Amino acid sequence: MSGVLADLVHAQISASQSVQREMSPKLRAVFSTFWGSQAEKAAEYVGDYLVENPEADDRFKAYRLWIEALAECKDVDSLQALKKHLFARGQEDAADQPTYAALRGIVHFELDEFSAAKLLASSFEDAAENLYGQELVQLVAQRLGSKNGSHALAEANGRVEDYFHWQAIARDLLKSGAKDALTETLEFIRDEFRGSPLPQLFEYHRCIDEGLYAGAALVAKRLTELYPESVDYRYYYAYVLFEDGDYPGARRVLVEAVRMTGESDAEVVGLLGHCHAKLGDPEQAAHYLKLAVRLLQQEGLPTSHVSQELANVEEELRGDQPDPTIEFPRVTRNWLIKLSPRRYHELASSSDSAIDKLLRPMGKEPRPGDYCFFAAETPSGKKGQSIWKIVAIYVVVSEPMWHPIHHFHSTLQLVKRLPEGIPVDVETMDQEMDQENSERAASDSASTQQGDAIHYGVYELDMGALTIIEEAARMHRDEMIERRQGNQSRRPTA
Repeated sequence: MSGVLADLVHAQISASQSVQREMSPKLRAVFSTFWGSQAEKAAEYVGDYLVENPEADDRFKAYRLWIEALAECKDVDSLQALKKHLFARGQEDAADQPTYAALRGIVHFELDEFSAAKLLASSFEDAAENLYGQELVQLVAQRLGSKNGSHALAEANGRVEDYFHWQAIARDLLKSGAKDALTETLEFIRDEFRGSPLPQLFEYHRCIDEGLYAGAALVAKRLTELYPESVDYRYYYAYVLFEDGDYPGARRVLVEAVRMTGESDAEVVGLLGHCHAKLGDPEQAAHYLKLAVRLLQQEGLPTSHVSQELANVEEELRGDQPDPTIEFPRVTRNWLIKLSPRRYHELASSSDSAIDKLLRPMGKEPRPGDYCFFAAETPSGKKGQSIWKIVAIYVVVSEPMWHPIHHFHSTLQLVKRLPEGIPVDVETMDQEMDQENSERAASDSASTQQGDAIHYGVYELDMGALTIIEEAARMHRDEMIERRQGNQSRRPTA
């Protein structure tokens, strides 16, 4: 399919090059504002442009830019108002009513009103000449994972002129692996839409995918020079400097970005905190990492990576002093974590450095200082029993952290790996107890279950169970010693 798609795109480029349609200077200036990551200003400017030029030849390009800018700002109220405006414009202009309907469908899509977007898209499946209708068809098809319509823009009968249509085609080519056609498309975009950062952004991400951080840094630096007011491009530049080990350079760029954002961008202040940590400045690292955690929590985003770095920094700041967040005296709790066969194999076969620290869903009960015993279950010959092999011991080193997908999870630090495993007999609950627990779990609220450790396959061990584990470990050690001695006694002598 990539070859067919490449041919279609090549034909579109040839058709577009044969007939040049210049964008009005005013609208091109608005695009430049948008390309500089100033979506709010772009939304304001393009609205003014359409008020002054309601019947301009490039009005549909302006409306499409307006939709994109408002979506970038997450301005739901303005998108709703624009949707009503497009409906009214379509009612007034019968000739262009289908195009206004297609644009309205794209607004539905951006608002995640997918059923409405899908319904409108169905009316354009046989209208290959309407480019905005084909964009809507392609958006819906790709969202559904459907092959039918997923390349609608490249297959359209009309000539592709809108910037966002070429952007969608470039992304489609990247996904399809048509490298030569993608290069040709990006060159066309570079010539046709002068000042667009799209070719540089593709090159930037290609360098990152190939681990060429120095090359990505050159591209990002060029973007910051083209658009000095863009915080996004400064962040991109700082990120690759950080990944390339240039922590002073990354910090310098991030400090400039913080001056522009006023410490309101979670990604910027978080990366600045990481830079300070790498450069041995724990006080500044803690300041920015705490701020990043707070900003991420306000946005409902996961804080795991930042929280883990913050825990390391606070540990460095404390030195030999106890963690003030841990209440004393506190009874250390012990947890048994049942591993799937795949996770068991990963844990047993990975290097120590690869499994030194883990992030795992644990519920909201485990606290720093608790111990976790990782085990896998194997069937036993005895009825109602199974053998559990303990393959590793970890200690909890973080407070429970909320994640919108994984819910409560904690950072675990490796204490000891047991390559051969310690077998322990575990009596399973009978069916009556299973039924009772199932009924009780069904009656609990979903939020309570998400906070319970057992919801994540984590079981608390009492002291009796620990005694059994200690005894099993002792017997296993004695058995290993006896086996080795026996092997030595059977060695042939000279």
